[in-house]
Amino acid sequence: MMSMKAFKAGGWLSLGILLLAACTRPAALMPAPMGATASVLPTASATLAAAAGEPATDTPVVPPTYTPEPPTETVQVLPSHTPTDAITPTPDDTQLVETIFAPTATRGPLPTRTRRPTATPTITPTPTPPRASLMITRPGLLSKILSPYQMEAMVTRGMDGIVYLDLIGEDGRTVASQALDYRSSLYQRFWIAPLIDFEISGVAETARLVMSTKDEFGRSMAVSSVDLVLLSLGSNETTPSLIEMEPYLIRYPKEDSLVSGGLMWVSGVARPVNESPLILELVDEQGNVVGSNRIQVPAPTGDLSHTPFGVEIEYTVSEITGVRLVIRQESVNRIPGTVALSSMTLFVAP
Repeated sequence: MMSMKAFKAGGWLSLGILLLAACTRPAALMPAPMGATASVLPTASATLAAAAGEPATDTPVVPPTYTPEPPTETVQVLPSHTPTDAITPTPDDTQLVETIFAPTATRGPLPTRTRRPTATPTITPTPTPPRASLMITRPGLLSKILSPYQMEAMVTRGMDGIVYLDLIGEDGRTVASQALDYRSSLYQRFWIAPLIDFEISGVAETARLVMSTKDEFGRSMAVSSVDLVLLSLGSNETTPSLIEMEPYLIRYPKEDSLVSGGLMWVSGVARPVNESPLILELVDEQGNVVGSNRIQVPAPTGDLSHTPFGVEIEYTVSEITGVRLVIRQESVNRIPGTVALSSMTLFVAP
């Protein structure tokens, strides 16, 4: 009976020792690392001896010992740095790279193209003529005026600094005359508005208002005129001016050039003020006409403002002479005199 109790007691004791060893020495129950040398685990000899009736001997549990070997490291050799262009990405990778690293295009303002003028000349049949050197802007043609009347004009003063005004009656007499002195003016071309004071014997009379300038030798440089009706009763009735552009322009010869040989070719353009011919004259410094000619120039047609013309002038001089080339037209009604005149200076030689 006692041996059975001793057997049971020994069995329970062995089981407790085994459980205690399992809790305190987990490494003994785990598989040994690769390369480790494990010692033999204790056996259940005490349990068997107790079952045979022998006194139980308590055999100490020796923990397993092992000597770990150095672990074998598996070194993965990474590829060296390879240039980007050597990598062949998959289509999906290419799309991803392009999406992430593609630069954002920022469009700035487009450059402005500046057109440069070409050297192609514009061909015109008649160059645009300048304004008349003497331009009566008020009164206009056949205006009816009472005395005193304030006229208006744009003038280019003469070489002597004087602008001459003459009011000529229908019988050729001088109704009124003024010499406007602008020698102290700082300007060569300017506006004027002088008063015209006159007296007539009848109720009305036709007349011509003539404005002119002269050079230092007393030769006419420019003449402009307008036909009017003078009134002694009633009120002023004015019309707009018709003369704004220079009526005669000389293209050849050039100003102050020298012409020799006794024959001069003159070409230019003209806008006749009436039906009379153009008179061309070479006037020397003493007022003598050393050569002249005349030509009938028709009124301009179409888009032309002036009509081209050309004419030869024979002249006679014994030495190099300074002359003024004059182009003018005479009156066609009963009031005599020059109605328009333009001029330029040049030199002639035998």
